[in-house]
Amino acid sequence: MKRDGMTMLEQMLEAVGIVSAVLCAGLQIYYGVVYAAPVLNLVMNVAVLILVYAGLTLLALYPERVNGLSAEVCTGRIRKYTVQMVRLIKRIFVLSVLFTSVCDVMGIEMNKGYSLIVVILIVAVTAFYEYRIIKILRNNRGK
Repeated sequence: MKRDGMTMLEQMLEAVGIVSAVLCAGLQIYYGVVYAAPVLNLVMNVAVLILVYAGLTLLALYPERVNGLSAEVCTGRIRKYTVQMVRLIKRIFVLSVLFTSVCDVMGIEMNKGYSLIVVILIVAVTAFYEYRIIKILRNNRGK
């Protein structure tokens, strides 16, 4: 899906994210069939994946909602950084779920710390971009 302001690289990364999400859903179904997992668990896993992916996609389309800014304030670099942050978080989420799905299908048990590492990575990305956005907002307030 082509959006305004997306470079070819961003379009390719978005396509990789979509394919990864579909692959995750397929692997969850495969896992459920092969390992006789409860249907409710599979439905919940796929539903969470779809809802989080859709939510992050909507935030990338409406970046002013991320920081609660008005559309007039959320322009230029603030908008650019917010969109980059949301897209990067979406990629991290989908790729981490894909990795765990592949490990599940292969019968590899994940270390409990893996989820913590993913959360720390997402928080670090958020903190990095939010720092940059807050810095811009403070500089603009002084003018």
